[in-house]
Amino acid sequence: MKTGKERNGYGDQKQNLASLFWWSLTISTLSALVILSWVSSIYIFNNPSEKIPYKILSKFDKLEPIEKFSKSTPPQSKIGFRSLRELMETEFSNLSGVYLDYQNKKLLKNYIENYKIKNSIYYVKGDFKITNTKILDKSDLITNGIAIEANSKNFPKTAVIFILPSLQDQNVETDLIGQDLTLGTDIFSSVINVSTTANKRMTFTVVPIVYGNFKLPNSLTVNMSPPQKLNIDGNWPLDFIRPN
Repeated sequence: MKTGKERNGYGDQKQNLASLFWWSLTISTLSALVILSWVSSIYIFNNPSEKIPYKILSKFDKLEPIEKFSKSTPPQSKIGFRSLRELMETEFSNLSGVYLDYQNKKLLKNYIENYKIKNSIYYVKGDFKITNTKILDKSDLITNGIAIEANSKNFPKTAVIFILPSLQDQNVETDLIGQDLTLGTDIFSSVINVSTTANKRMTFTVVPIVYGNFKLPNSLTVNMSPPQKLNIDGNWPLDFIRPN
């Protein structure tokens, strides 16, 4: 039969074990929260092109403004300027589904981060025939400016969506449709999205990262400026109302 002293000692031991359990649980929980916070921070800073990370980074001013690059010191590309055919056949022909989605996230991320990763940019050059136009609005990823859709004149399996961001309101004349559009090596048109259709036609969305003035075929001049902020919930890639 246990004495009162033995019973008290046993009770103290149980109390100590209970305290140790709760302290261990508290420390484990706090450690898990620290690890989760650390992992979440890495994910947020490494994925600015995704909706939630972009919103968090924007709210706390952790994103640098999209840069207007100089023609004398643009981001370097390991492959230089390429036609859409060259890009399709050498860089994107084997990409589809989740692999193309992943590549598009990288393209938009590099644009948002001002191409801080060396040789992460693809420049486009070529001659095109304009098929459609669109005034950008608050429903789009880039909310101000003009977008021009145009088919490649030299390789019909490809097309370009040429985005001209601007802080000024723009008007697009319908007489642009059918006009020629040339993107030369002085425009520095950077690929920020690639999409494909069921008939394997590939469309490249590009933005001229040196901005400045661009003269359209109908003599309208657009004064381009970097977007101040992206509407990360907006339409992307861009869609167009098809002309009748």
